[in-house]
Amino acid sequence: MSRLRKNPPGVDPKLLIKDAAKLMPDPTRRLFLRGGASVGALAFLTGCDIIDGPSAEKALVQVSYFNDRVQAWLFNPNKLAPTYPDSAVTRPFPFNAYYPEEDAPEVDKEDYKLEVGGLVDSKKSWTLDELYALPQETQITRHICVEGWSAIGKWSGTPLRDFLARVGADTRAQYVWFRCA
Repeated sequence: MSRLRKNPPGVDPKLLIKDAAKLMPDPTRRLFLRGGASVGALAFLTGCDIIDGPSAEKALVQVSYFNDRVQAWLFNPNKLAPTYPDSAVTRPFPFNAYYPEEDAPEVDKEDYKLEVGGLVDSKKSWTLDELYALPQETQITRHICVEGWSAIGKWSGTPLRDFLARVGADTRAQYVWFRCA
């Protein structure tokens, strides 16, 4: 019995490929190959049967490993993102969510806790007041969304590297996972 492949709900494979093709840089050989690999990966994923968890998960893990190797080869891990003057900030900054901005959840300052776990020495929870008491930095950088848009924003807070050092994160860990409020 043959299985029909189903696309993820709301995803048109033809539009996905068309949008990915728009992101292709100038056709120099190296940039063309890099862009072609991205479009190929997207085309591959549009054929995944998302209902079939194990095969989709295996495919996504392989693509993730491939991406990690390519990024390690292409990018200098010690080079920071370019910064911009305040006049370059995109106003209004795009609000991107599954709901309108006015429906964004309110965070109750009294009840909020940042739960820390994984490969860290200190797994204590952090309140908003404790987080705000940490040294803060501000930077103006470009946010590049996986959906294909970008905007320059002004970001403030404790640098992740400083927070990870404070909680004693294992520097051999390769990923940080978080869930927004």
